[in-house]
Amino acid sequence: MINMKNAKVNAAKGALEYVKDGMCIGLGSGSTVKEFIKLLGERVKEGLKVTCVTTSFDSRILAIENGIFVTETDAIEEIDLAVDGADRVTKKALLKGGGGALTREKIIDYNARKFIVIVDESKVENGVLKGEVNLEVLPFAAPLIMRQLKEYSPKIRAAKSKLGPVISDNGSFIIDCDMELEDPKKTEEWLKSMPGIIENGIFTKFDIIIVGNKKGHRIL
Repeated sequence: MINMKNAKVNAAKGALEYVKDGMCIGLGSGSTVKEFIKLLGERVKEGLKVTCVTTSFDSRILAIENGIFVTETDAIEEIDLAVDGADRVTKKALLKGGGGALTREKIIDYNARKFIVIVDESKVENGVLKGEVNLEVLPFAAPLIMRQLKEYSPKIRAAKSKLGPVISDNGSFIIDCDMELEDPKKTEEWLKSMPGIIENGIFTKFDIIIVGNKKGHRIL
C-alpha cells in the first residue's frame, strides 16, 4: 500500500527541481500541489526569489501563509513554470476539476512556458482515460448543457457546507459527467465549442508528468 502523503511529497520534490531563482510560477490546486507550495515556501525562506500566480483562492491563501509573493496575471509578463495536479492521468491527457478550479487552472497551465503535472501513483491510468469529466458552466446555460449531454449522466455538483450547487471562484456552476475518452483532444475541443461551457477538465497540453511513490518519483 503506497503511503499517499509520502508519494505526494515526493512528486512535489520532483517539480521543485525545475524551479529557478527569479521565475514566475503558476501554482495549481489540490492536495499534491499543497505539498509543493509548502516546499516552495521553505525555499523562499532560504532566499529563493519567485513571483507566483494562483489558480484558486485556496492556493493563494496557502502560498501567502508560506511567505510566497503572490500577484495577479495583469502584473506579470509571462509564466515561466506552472505546477499543477490531476485527478486521473495517462501519457496523453489529464482529467482535472475535482476541486472546481479547472478554468483558472487551464488558463494558468496552458499559458505557462512549461507545465509540470504532479501526481501520486494512484492517479495513473493505463489505456483509455475514463471517469468524471468536470465542466464549468454559466448558471443560465446549465439546463441546456445538461440536456445536450444527457447520455453522459450530467449532474450539477452539490455543495456540502451550503445549500444548493457548488459555486466556482468565477461564480459559475460545476457539472460532472461520466465519459470514456477515446480521443481526449477532440472531446476537449468539442466541449469547449458548446455555448455556455466556460471550460472543461480535459487537459491535453502539458510537458512533464511527475509520478510520486514511497521511494521517490518517476517521469511518466
